Amino acid sequence: MASFTPQEFYYHLRWRARGAQPGAHATCTPGGGTDFAGHVPFMDNPDPRRLDLRASLRVIPRRYVVRSFFERGAIVVYALLDLSASMRFAGNAEKKRLLADIAAAIAWSSTRHGDSFSLLACDDVVRQDIFLPPSFRRGLAQELHRKILDTEIRPQSGATGLPRAIEQVRPSRSLVFLISDFHLDEVLLSNTLTSFSAHDVVPLVLWDSSEYRDLPEWGWARVRDMEGKGERSIFLRRSLRREIEQRYLERKRELKKLCRQYGARAPFFIEDKFDAGLLTRHLLEAS
Repeated sequence: MASFTPQEFYYHLRWRARGAQPGAHATCTPGGGTDFAGHVPFMDNPDPRRLDLRASLRVIPRRYVVRSFFERGAIVVYALLDLSASMRFAGNAEKKRLLADIAAAIAWSSTRHGDSFSLLACDDVVRQDIFLPPSFRRGLAQELHRKILDTEIRPQSGATGLPRAIEQVRPSRSLVFLISDFHLDEVLLSNTLTSFSAHDVVPLVLWDSSEYRDLPEWGWARVRDMEGKGERSIFLRRSLRREIEQRYLERKRELKKLCRQYGARAPFFIEDKFDAGLLTRHLLEAS
């Protein structure tokens, strides 16, 4: 089997991390980092190397002051996977393989960034068989890539377990990548975003162009709801194809609005293939 090399992307936090683990992110913890915090009296931090004579001359009443800095710290980065039956879809791409590629990229990028990584997955329950606790281990990305590809996505399963995944998340604020096709009803999605509102949530939306764009303009087609709501035949025509495309555009606007409403980041839409460079641009521009 050919070795798998994950893609790498970069992210930036809009908030200060909390935690004792050294890392790359700004924190609120005073220490020996490089983020300037301000000046404090010399007796509060008696370090002659940080004595600032010019600032001391400006202080009233006169006293010696030293420069103080914040530590740099690490966070936990979570990948939260939707393993409902709709994620079995395979058109121009296979959604389960996309899940594996993206989760591996998150694990690879976070551990190289100095952060720990944890994997969560849900269908109608929180899937303990695929759970990975926070870890800095080397080789984690390749391991979980194989693990996801070997995982069964159960037929006719939903995603009602997503809000309960918060029980596996540490209380300190974390970065959470929510990966799904977001073919979820509004109540479930609202409950999920509410559950994770204390964290920095990045929705990654997996769509396939064959779901709505690469449709024939004329003829019969057999469609099946992958979450167990049956099959039916439809007669495709140009007006119906435009209507389907329009509904996806409306869904995109709805998702953006809902994410703003619950404090999540703007969703990043992935169609047919994952490009880590585009995700980097999306994350840095949003920051």
